[in-house]
Amino acid sequence: MALWDFTDEFEQAVDRWDGKVEAPTSWSRKQVRLRVFKNGFLEHVLATSHPALPGVWFGPFVLWGLYVAVTGTQGLGLGLGLFSAGVVGFSLLEYLLHRFPFHWPPGKRRSSKVRLFLMHGYHHLYPNDKWRLVAPPIMSWPLGFVVMTAYWLLLGEELAWILFGGTAVGYLAYDWIHYYTHHVRSPRTPIGKLLRRAHAVHHYRLFHLNMGISSPLWDFVFGTFAWSDATVKEAMAETRRIEAEHSAS
Repeated sequence: MALWDFTDEFEQAVDRWDGKVEAPTSWSRKQVRLRVFKNGFLEHVLATSHPALPGVWFGPFVLWGLYVAVTGTQGLGLGLGLFSAGVVGFSLLEYLLHRFPFHWPPGKRRSSKVRLFLMHGYHHLYPNDKWRLVAPPIMSWPLGFVVMTAYWLLLGEELAWILFGGTAVGYLAYDWIHYYTHHVRSPRTPIGKLLRRAHAVHHYRLFHLNMGISSPLWDFVFGTFAWSDATVKEAMAETRRIEAEHSAS
C-alpha cells in the first residue's frame, strides 16, 4: 500500500461524480462522510482536522504578529495598518479562490477531477462532514509556509510577521465561520443567521453566488451576493432535510 493510495469508496465517488460543484447528490447524501486515504496516519492525522486545531496551529502566529505590530521599529500606525491589511487581504483571497479555482469545471484528465474533488467537490457532496470542514494540516501547513516565505522575501522579517499575523486572523475567521455556518443550527445573532442562510443558498440553490464565507463583503463588491426570501426558505429547508437524514442515520 502506497502512502497516497485512495480508498475504494473514494475512487467510486469520484467516478460517480459529474464534476459539478453543486448540491449533494442522491447517492452522496446517504452518508455523512467517506474515508479518503487507505493510510491511517494520513487519513486521521494529516487529512482531517478537529475544528479547534487551526487555532492551535495559527493562534501563536496571530499573537506574535500583533506583538510585533505594537512593539516593532516600523511604528504603531504602520504596524496595525499592515496587520489589518492581512485580515482584509485574506478575505479577498478566500473569495477569489472559492469563486474561481474551487468552482471551475475539471479538465478531461481524471487527475484534474480528483484534484477538484479533494479541493471542494467533496465538501459540496458531504457538507456535514465536520472532520473535513476546516482545512487539515496537509493543506494549511504548506500554504502557510509558502505565504510566509513570500512575505519575508518581499517585506523583510519584521513586516512579514505582522502581515502574516493578520493573514492568520483572516484564515481563522474563514475556518471557524465556515464551521459555524454548517454546525450551529440555530444562530442567535443577526449576523450569524445571515451567514448561515447565505451559505445555505450557495450550497443548495445558487452554486456560483454567495462566495464569501467569513463575510459577504466581496460578494457585494463584485455583485455575487444573492438573497431573496423564497430562495433562502428553499435552501434552509433542504439544509434541514439533509441534517435530519444524517441525524437519524
